[in-house]
Amino acid sequence: MKKGLIITLPKWDNVTEYLSHFSWQILSAAEENNIPYKKLEETEASKKSFEKTINKLNYSFIVFNGHGSPNSIKGHKDEVIIEAGNNGYLINDRIVYARACEAGAVLGRIFKENTSRGCFIGYEFPFVFWADKTWDSVPLKDETAKKFLEPSNMVAISLLKGHTAEEAHQNGIMHMKKNFKKEILRGTKDSFQIAEALWNNFTGQVLFGNSQAVI
Repeated sequence: MKKGLIITLPKWDNVTEYLSHFSWQILSAAEENNIPYKKLEETEASKKSFEKTINKLNYSFIVFNGHGSPNSIKGHKDEVIIEAGNNGYLINDRIVYARACEAGAVLGRIFKENTSRGCFIGYEFPFVFWADKTWDSVPLKDETAKKFLEPSNMVAISLLKGHTAEEAHQNGIMHMKKNFKKEILRGTKDSFQIAEALWNNFTGQVLFGNSQAVI
C-alpha cells in the first residue's frame, strides 16, 4: 500500500456540490504535504471507477463525499460506491474518512471487528449542514455552510499533516464544538438551530479501528 489520497467528488445535487467544492481545502493540504491524490469527480464518482482506481493506485487514505446509508456510501446520482457485504473489503487496512450520512453505523464497524491497521472516521447519524440558498452557485462564499464544512475538513487535513486517526478525530470534533459555542452565544433563533445541527455532527462522529493509524 502506498501513501496517497483517493477522494470522491460527486456534484449532482446541492448537497454533493457543497461537499465537493469545500473539499478544495483537503486537496490543498495534500499538495502542501506532498501527498499524491486522485480525484473521482462527477461521473467518475462511480463504483466501477472507484474499484479500478483503488486496485491500480493502492493508496492508503480514502475520503468519501456523498450521500450515505448505514451500509453504504454513494457517488454520482446516488450510485453505491462501497457497501458492507459487497465490496467493503476494498477499504480494509486503509484510513477512511466518510463525510456521508450514517455510514458509521454499519459500514464503519467493519473496522471495529477487524484487527487490521486501518481505521474509519465517519458519522453514525445523518451528517447535517445548513446552507444559504443565496450562494447555491458559489458555495465557497456561503458563510453558513462554512460553519459545518470547514470543521469537518479538519479530520482529513489533520491526517494529511501526519496526525494519528485519534488526533484527527478529536480535531474535527474540537472545531465543531467551537462553532457550536459561538452559535449558542449569538442567541438568535437561527443560531440555536445551527447549534443543534452542529451538536448532531460532533456527537455522531465515530472512530473505529486503529486509533493510532497514520497515512
